Amino acid sequence: MAVSLKIPKFAVMFNDSFIYIQMKTLRLLFVAFVLMTAMPISAQRLQVVDKEGNGIPLAYVLTEDGNYIGSTDMDGVLADVKGAERVAVTHVAYRPKLVTVSSLQGGRVSLDDLDYGIAEVVITPKPYVYVEIYYRVYVYRNDSLGYFHCGVMPNAYDIKKKKFEHGSFHSNYVEYYSKLGVAITWSARAMSNRAGEVRMTSAPNKDKMNKQYYVTTDDSNPDHWVFRNPEGRVGQLVRNGDQLRTTLDAGKIQMYANKVKGESSKLKKREDIGYNYQYTLIGNYKDDVKDADFTDFIMEIDHWEYTDKKGPAKYIIESYATERGYITKDEWKEKNKELKAQFKHATTLQDMEAYERQYNIPALPSAVRQALSKLKHL
Repeated sequence: MAVSLKIPKFAVMFNDSFIYIQMKTLRLLFVAFVLMTAMPISAQRLQVVDKEGNGIPLAYVLTEDGNYIGSTDMDGVLADVKGAERVAVTHVAYRPKLVTVSSLQGGRVSLDDLDYGIAEVVITPKPYVYVEIYYRVYVYRNDSLGYFHCGVMPNAYDIKKKKFEHGSFHSNYVEYYSKLGVAITWSARAMSNRAGEVRMTSAPNKDKMNKQYYVTTDDSNPDHWVFRNPEGRVGQLVRNGDQLRTTLDAGKIQMYANKVKGESSKLKKREDIGYNYQYTLIGNYKDDVKDADFTDFIMEIDHWEYTDKKGPAKYIIESYATERGYITKDEWKEKNKELKAQFKHATTLQDMEAYERQYNIPALPSAVRQALSKLKHL
């Protein structure tokens, strides 16, 4: 039986003209495909805010498994979460939160204040101020956690001599590292000395900042100061309940001062390595924001960043006050002995959790714990 095959009229003339039309169509389709695949994916912007809707600077955004994505700017904004579907958002003063990016309205994440506090300090005529610090040090290499260090640091401030005495932290810590982290262990340890430093929690000195760093202060709102230099906003001070919270982009402040002062070699070095230093300092405040001392210290986060031959490095230090008060010299010596006895043996992260619970220190976010599970305990 013969089969009759009907060919559409437009295809009967299989000639050069037809081939030309088909090739032209294919080229157009190919160009359209290339353009579509080459178009950049829209950046997924995130803004981290408090319960009042104010932006939270220096909030950290991590992937679910603990890789570093970025930190928020002075407006609480992170420009891009780099395609992550779920992110962990953390800050020393707020409860951490794990969120699905696509479910956020306008990319906004609201964090609740951390229910963290320590007893009021009763002023007594004793010669030392005692501040006990629980600290955590994170070191990221190429956005992967390569080093973690936490422990207890006792500090005493001699009021008369205006001098700090730091207790030993070398026997009061737990340490984890990766193969990559070994190469930076000593620099991380040196940086962790910063965790033992206790700062005055008063407002930054406006005159000093303007004279040394060319920073002006808008304090027209007594509950929200803004710090600026000629290149833009470089910090803020916010009253939150009974707390004073100061955040400064110290790297931008320092580098602009280098530029104005003609310190070209120092500026070039900082620019070449992508130098970045920011911190948030939180403490109790009194009627006058300048009227504060070391007993008002509550918590702090410090962030250093640079790039070297091994790639980007980020150092993050969290510090929490666990005890504060006035003591005698003998009481200071006794405190040191107690802590050394408590932490003289090899310590694990689990061992430190009892101390964290005692002083209501926030537990490590699950994302950080996942990253730590890949590291080696020293």
